[in-house]
Amino acid sequence: MLISEFKDNYWNEILDSMHNGVIVINREGLIVVVNQAAAEMMNYPKQKALGIRIDIAMPNTKLLNVMETGLVEYNQRMEIANRVIISNRGPIKKGNVIIGAVAVFQDISDFEALSDQLDTVKTINKELDAIIESLDDGIVVSNNKGFILRVNHAYQQMTGISSQEYVGKHVRELVKEGYIRRSVTEMVVERNSKVTILDIRNNKELLLSGNPVYDEDGELVRVVTAIRDVTQLNSLKEQLAESEETKNRYYQELEHLRSQQPFRKIITNNPEMRQKLDLAYHVAHVDSTVLILGESGVGKELIAQLIHRASKRSKEPFIKINCGAIPANLLESEFFGYEPGSFSGALKEGKPGLFELAQGGTLFLDEVGEIPLDLQVKILRVLQDREITKVGGKKAIKLDVRIVAATNRDLQVMIQEKSFREDLFYRLNVVPIILPPLRNRKEDILPLVTEFLAKFNQRYGYQKWIHPDVMDRLLNYDWPGNIRELENTIERLVVTSREECIMLENLSGIPTGASYPSDQPISSLKKVLESEEKRLILEAYQRLRSTRKAAVVLGISQSSLVKKLSKYNIVI
Repeated sequence: MLISEFKDNYWNEILDSMHNGVIVINREGLIVVVNQAAAEMMNYPKQKALGIRIDIAMPNTKLLNVMETGLVEYNQRMEIANRVIISNRGPIKKGNVIIGAVAVFQDISDFEALSDQLDTVKTINKELDAIIESLDDGIVVSNNKGFILRVNHAYQQMTGISSQEYVGKHVRELVKEGYIRRSVTEMVVERNSKVTILDIRNNKELLLSGNPVYDEDGELVRVVTAIRDVTQLNSLKEQLAESEETKNRYYQELEHLRSQQPFRKIITNNPEMRQKLDLAYHVAHVDSTVLILGESGVGKELIAQLIHRASKRSKEPFIKINCGAIPANLLESEFFGYEPGSFSGALKEGKPGLFELAQGGTLFLDEVGEIPLDLQVKILRVLQDREITKVGGKKAIKLDVRIVAATNRDLQVMIQEKSFREDLFYRLNVVPIILPPLRNRKEDILPLVTEFLAKFNQRYGYQKWIHPDVMDRLLNYDWPGNIRELENTIERLVVTSREECIMLENLSGIPTGASYPSDQPISSLKKVLESEEKRLILEAYQRLRSTRKAAVVLGISQSSLVKKLSKYNIVI
């Protein structure tokens, strides 16, 4: 089939007048007929398309397949030059011989766009209907003439009136029939503005707010009235007021529990230590300066953290300054920060001080007794004026910081020795908390040992346990390094002992002599040990409900735990 055979102006005019595209190919796949609509859809010049292969002008064509299979295909969807088309295509036969193929197709992009828009509108309408019906407030919609178009379910519930009694009626008719006493809709139409009134309907006090809705030309087209049950709101307000006091009480209790939750390391059965913890929690709710006193290793920092976490500043920074660890010549710049270029070696952008970093939170001055005298007067000024000035700076920075200080030194002796300012001491010593040493808290040694043993067993993957003779030695020792020394000792015993049972020969540096206070009989040791052991075993089992898990936590073998359960008549 030659191209010249298809070049007939009469048929070309007919084909070009068609809205649908038409393409004909010969047996070699060359385009021999293409009308103007097809050329535009392909975005390919008509004259240029004639005589080239169809798969060049239309790479995703299926005409070649149709010519090969000889099968007719109807309503086939495909894309051409970013357009969506529907194509009918089939083979051209001369007798029984296929000599080409023809495709007739139509651009349906506009139809699909309209269909998508229609689907979108339907979806939006469904969503709007769902939103209106989900509201607790009643909704009434009318046109600009005052005829009711719709009411939602909430309004029907409030008034006891069905939508069939409302929709389609004029608001004046509803007033006349006694459904409503006065019409907000009519007021909005008359005033052409928002109207809000109170009305009684179905024995309920209702707040009605009518809102005008305008079209693009500013003409009133709808009135939407929102109805709220004020009676219900007043009832809810009363219930809320009644529950507020209960909520506040629960909040205080939860705050107390929450403040203790992160500090499981503060383990004590000692009455004096419990009083100190209660005092720390109590003063946490005010901003008074606290001075924590006690020997090294008694847990002063943990008390400072407890005060911060239990305070209203708990979500703000907790900044610790170890006053004894910072070189004296750097203390001032570390405390107060410095401006750019204040001294040689300073950062070019300057640096904020630790006081400034603690803004809004708590500043913990640990080892406060180590602050040099010349800096003490500046600290005193900060506490008095509640503001700082950076090194090299001129502008004062207001501070909102809670101060908690701690030291293991006797500040009153230092005052007499003229190494600590008396006025600074009184500024810090607003609320003193003196922590007892571990030698005065013998009842805490066993639970602390249990805690540390479980901690290091878990950390290093061991199941070590302590022989009773070793526990006796630990109980009799004075622990001059307090809880820190005890913790370090337990870690050393866990990592250095080669057997699961930690024996006396594993101990070093702990003398054998007893050091109980003279007024406490040594004969009570066995009872204390048994009582504490029973309590710990019962607590571990009740929490874990497994002898194997409880034995691991307690640092003993499972068989030993079973024997002790039997010894203390603990039923499992």
